[in-house]
Amino acid sequence: MDLVEKENLEINYWRDSGFESPKAFTKLNFLNKLQECDNLDYKITKYEEIIRDKKNVLEIGAGQGWASCFLKSFYLKEAHFTVTDISPHAVKSITNWERIFEVNIDKSYAAKSYELAEKDAQFDLIFCYASAHHFVLHEETLTELKRVLSQDGHIIFLYEPTCSKLFYPLHYYYVNNVPHHSPEDVLIPAKIKSICSKINLKYINHYDAHQVILRSIPLGIYFWILKKMPFLQRLLPSSSDLLFSK
Repeated sequence: MDLVEKENLEINYWRDSGFESPKAFTKLNFLNKLQECDNLDYKITKYEEIIRDKKNVLEIGAGQGWASCFLKSFYLKEAHFTVTDISPHAVKSITNWERIFEVNIDKSYAAKSYELAEKDAQFDLIFCYASAHHFVLHEETLTELKRVLSQDGHIIFLYEPTCSKLFYPLHYYYVNNVPHHSPEDVLIPAKIKSICSKINLKYINHYDAHQVILRSIPLGIYFWILKKMPFLQRLLPSSSDLLFSK
């Protein structure tokens, strides 16, 4: 599947979904995102030292923007938030989450992760939650994020599927045979490290097998084993948080 076809699938899903389109804000969508909020809260608490006191925040691959609404409501009430997603249909739904979390997002618009209509060095926090594995052009995306990141700022990709190059085909097969709306990828930390070295961006990968959301009993057991034997996370399919800075 070429890039244009994949991006069109991402864009049009949010237009056509009976689950979470601008015309269909369902109870199931609401309950699903509340589960995700619990997981996001765990992640924010884990990196609160980095996240606290940020003043200018950008979320990329935001979908409907619920994560920014949650973050602004409970952690960064005074920060200026910009929310972007590749799909204008997704961004249009942000008003639902603004009402739920009783916040106003300062700016939202449709944009590709590698083409942002922002000034250089503008944001002290750039984040995404479980969406970086949708960004096909990783080098172009990280280069663009570095451009708009302030000198003392941080980029955080939270809750991303990762694995070694050896197990990539297996993990890729698995994530693309689970029901979802578009093709997904898996991040290879060694590949991300190589990109960061090339574009002079500091990078740390934090493996994290802790699971707040129990997707299934077998998955729960699998991640429990990874948590007990963390050295396996460098080889086997796992989950990571990726932190970047200049």
